Amino acid sequence: MKDKFLRILSPITLAVVAILDAAVIGYGIYAIKRLIAVQNTTIIIFAVCDFAALIIAALVTKEVLSNGVKFYSDEMEFTGLDKDSIFTYADIESVTTEKDTKPSFVKNFIDRQSKVILNLKDERVITIDIGLTTKNGLAAIEKEINERISNA
Repeated sequence: MKDKFLRILSPITLAVVAILDAAVIGYGIYAIKRLIAVQNTTIIIFAVCDFAALIIAALVTKEVLSNGVKFYSDEMEFTGLDKDSIFTYADIESVTTEKDTKPSFVKNFIDRQSKVILNLKDERVITIDIGLTTKNGLAAIEKEINERISNA
């Protein structure tokens, strides 16, 4: 099968990152206009700080957009995990997913996150918390894993 990348991105995360990026860009434009009009130490410091914030915003956006699942011909990798993120299809017996869809004001933020549960052939069960996702995104990940483990 062909290599594939499925992005793990929640609409909430996308909205927050987009708003923060727009704010940094807006402050950058304001800082440049002020720097052209009046050049004093305070405005120069503000412009330098905004330039640093612009670099940080670009790195955060890149990190948010790079999280997902990379499917290769014989293994898959969860790019949002630091260690133990690569799994071989031949080692996976089955996969299930969980996502809380019931509205509630008493549940914590962490209770809303999606989970991918891998049942391995050596009797181990690995639960991977992939954060906030859409139902369609989670279903696409489960479908792709099931297709690839059935072909392994």
